[in-house]
Amino acid sequence: MAKKLPIGIQTFSEIIQENYVYVDKTALIYEMITTGKCYFLSRPRRFGKSLLVSTLAEIFSGNKELFAGFAIASLPYDWKKYPVIVISFSDFDCTTPENLNESIKRCLHNIANEYHIMLNAQLNPGAMLQSLTKELAKQNPVVLLIDEYDYAILKHIHNPEMAHAMREAVKNFYAVIKGLDAYLKFVFLTGVSKFSQTSIFSGLNNLNDIGLDARFNTLLGYTKTEIVTFFDSYLQEAAHYNDCFVEELLEKITEWYDGYLFTNALNATKIYNPFSVLLFLSKKEFANYWFQTGTPTFLINLLKTHNYPIQKLDKIRVTQEDLGSFDIDIMPLATLLFQTGYLTICAPDKRTDIYTLSYPNRETAKSLMSYVFDFMTHASKAYLKDSTELIYQAFTHINFEQLEQALMSFFAQIPYGIQIDAEKYYQTIFYIILKMIGADIIVEQQTNIGRIDAVLNTKDTCFIIEFKINKHIAEAMKQIEARKYYQAYELLGRKVMLVGITFDTELRNISGITHKEL
Repeated sequence: MAKKLPIGIQTFSEIIQENYVYVDKTALIYEMITTGKCYFLSRPRRFGKSLLVSTLAEIFSGNKELFAGFAIASLPYDWKKYPVIVISFSDFDCTTPENLNESIKRCLHNIANEYHIMLNAQLNPGAMLQSLTKELAKQNPVVLLIDEYDYAILKHIHNPEMAHAMREAVKNFYAVIKGLDAYLKFVFLTGVSKFSQTSIFSGLNNLNDIGLDARFNTLLGYTKTEIVTFFDSYLQEAAHYNDCFVEELLEKITEWYDGYLFTNALNATKIYNPFSVLLFLSKKEFANYWFQTGTPTFLINLLKTHNYPIQKLDKIRVTQEDLGSFDIDIMPLATLLFQTGYLTICAPDKRTDIYTLSYPNRETAKSLMSYVFDFMTHASKAYLKDSTELIYQAFTHINFEQLEQALMSFFAQIPYGIQIDAEKYYQTIFYIILKMIGADIIVEQQTNIGRIDAVLNTKDTCFIIEFKINKHIAEAMKQIEARKYYQAYELLGRKVMLVGITFDTELRNISGITHKEL
């Protein structure tokens, strides 16, 4: 009988005892726990951070029997038992700093009771952690595992005043950890983001941030080899259901759910989103599983309130410092989307330490575009699907009559109160339409004498597109030709089409399309 799929299971002992699949990460865990003491790991939600914390807790509790058959069982680990403190901030009441503090205290009291230790209820959370650690260390050095350390801050990130208050609350709690070094065997913290002014990172100067460490790129998530090794029977069933060979199915799984990189090392292994892979293997149908359950509310709130330029997200160039941290008052969109899993490293450059970020796969691009599109247009999902297919077909077949009709029909469906009188609005909608169906489109492409509004590539044709608002259609074509936007594409051996599209804010629709083959 095949092992069960561990969908939503975050407890290692339950996975083993209830016959769920465990993708063996214990060789990497062994390397981590035997070569260092204090670690921080950032990964997007639903990537397995909580299961990793649970696995560490079982290892340090000396429960060797749970690891029979896994890599660590054959490695020279001593399986000594240590007192373990596990704190998961996602389990706490984070509505106010006061409620958060009470939740932390209850958690520490429960742990103390398990070890038959009495704690002073009048102490603040930091002092209580300090007291508990020192008492436990009378037995053996203590293992401290903190999951989702940033949860309380991120929950209120769209409300700076409350986010600041939460940051101060957790800052006071984390501040005591550095002073406990002599009592601690191992410290491990996880989170989505790395806040630059939280005392975890200013006070714990010995904390090793392995978020972009090549050694631990595959510590969470699945590799292709792991999927084939641990889920073979499920792949066979899904291939039969989808009427294809396993190799064909794996190609599609890769298109939808692969693509994550958490290092700038050349030739590093790409990672599949584990949550989406598990749900696909269960349901056997391709869908945007991760977005529905893994998208943090704070990201949605920020996208709504900050008017971020969504069309500029693809192929962003950043430094390692850009990716490493952000603060409540300064949140670069590239950093935010990288840390939440919507962008990933796609083109590392070891010479300059510049990272190029892009969407990792079809699921993330389609999900994010769909969400942004929804609050920009309020168009129905069914209408959107039909419209986007018609528009892309028009480009594929170079049918400008169909393109004009499809675009006019589409913009006519957008409610009057939604549209705004700005070229960027129409350009963004156009970009999202095509990006959602996987089209190869780049907006605001830089040239030596200007910036192309959009470049769209189909199998046989390159379209150079210029948008104008409340202007004569001839002006769009005139600008393309005057600035020779097409020069970089002339020698690619493909057909080049120059396209001008104008929008009229009174009509609230496109007013014309012109085209010319180079």
